[in-house]
Amino acid sequence: MTTRRLKDLPKDLDGQISKDFNVLIRKIHRTLATKKHSPVYTGFFASSWKAQGTPVRPKDPIEKFSPWNTIKRQATAEFLKNKTANKGNKSTGYYNVKPFIQPRFPVDRVFNYKRTVYIGNKAEYAVYALEGGKLQLFIQGSLGKMIKETMTEKGKVFLGGSTTFNNSPMSTGIQSDPSVRYTEF
Repeated sequence: MTTRRLKDLPKDLDGQISKDFNVLIRKIHRTLATKKHSPVYTGFFASSWKAQGTPVRPKDPIEKFSPWNTIKRQATAEFLKNKTANKGNKSTGYYNVKPFIQPRFPVDRVFNYKRTVYIGNKAEYAVYALEGGKLQLFIQGSLGKMIKETMTEKGKVFLGGSTTFNNSPMSTGIQSDPSVRYTEF
């Protein structure tokens, strides 16, 4: 067993917190990119989560990205042809859509736990996709447990949330004076 000096404790603690924090960011990112925690039709939304040091702007239109644009086009053509949803067939989803989920923005950097990290979605329609409630259930449910299990050292982690978009289709920017609320885990 290696003997550690008391003066090394802050450095060791700092390293452990940093390691745990980055593991947590990757876990959250990986968990959001699933059918269970993100709305999934083509798979574009679930594939468009990004972690970075600045707010994530939802500006990517599905029409510019393969294979999701093809999936959407085929599903739309099928819907217009039949004018009914194939809701009875759970294996293929609505309108015979087979979603493709593959994260477009893998977390490949190390974040400083002393700085804010934003995890957001790049899909242009993100604000509308979130209306279904899957993400809200994740935040209110298993996210707290994930934080407690991953952050092994005692400390406080706060999750901040705000309404940053109005309801207009053209609104993809941050509005002035958002109302931010924090939850301690």
